[in-house]
Amino acid sequence: MITDQVIKEIYKVYIKPPKDRAELRLDYFRDLLAPNHDLGIDDDEIIINNLEEFNPFRRFLIRSINAILEFDKFVAIVFRNHILFMNKEDSNIRIHIRPEKPKKNIFSRIFGGR
Repeated sequence: MITDQVIKEIYKVYIKPPKDRAELRLDYFRDLLAPNHDLGIDDDEIIINNLEEFNPFRRFLIRSINAILEFDKFVAIVFRNHILFMNKEDSNIRIHIRPEKPKKNIFSRIFGGR
């Protein structure tokens, strides 16, 4: 089960993309997800062909992926500010958007406490 704590840990551990693209194992995950998700992979980007054309999560650059993780029922594609959870058993995709941390300025440090 993927809990909020697991998601926080994913963001903490996978903060930047791997140095070598082979570490992402794109071909393995494309084959794993093929029964339910139509993924197109080329030199620069991944396209999820079974999503609508204007969906903002339909295509993304490979260089922006921090990690691809396999769980029991999901494959998580980790980016800096969001995670795509692609279901291995059906065509559902869930998206977790990282909450923005409030920026601390001098007044919030003095008067805000935290």
